[in-house]
Amino acid sequence: MAENEIYSYKITKGSRTYFFDIKKSEKGDLYLKISESKKTTSGFEHHRLMVFDEDLKDFVEALKKSLTKFKELKEPKKTDGKTYSVEKIRETYKQAYLPWTAEDDNKLELLFCEGKKVKELAQIFGRNEGAISSRIKKLELKEKYGK
Repeated sequence: MAENEIYSYKITKGSRTYFFDIKKSEKGDLYLKISESKKTTSGFEHHRLMVFDEDLKDFVEALKKSLTKFKELKEPKKTDGKTYSVEKIRETYKQAYLPWTAEDDNKLELLFCEGKKVKELAQIFGRNEGAISSRIKKLELKEKYGK
């Protein structure tokens, strides 16, 4: 290994070889070099990508998202008829699709009586506005309090 090479990992698949090398720049900064070497009829074809330390976190996150999407596209999920993902919705609304507790209902009733708007209640309860409106209707709060 050369003096500036810290770590190297190699994968060979058919006519392609991939190298994942951690190196140190002349200034002492670490970076990741990903290389592909492909055997062709006229010799070898090389491609390289260097990812520097300050970009590594974003690069890894983008790679993870891309691999997740790749997997989804390659192996479509068996759907149960839903056109939504509870996990995805919970990224925005933490309590989405969770059962309401008696404590939640009491708090909703109290805040509704205090004049809180559906939008405010949605933020407080970590649920979407439709869920709040449905719960208000189910508990008959408008009829009960004439609002």
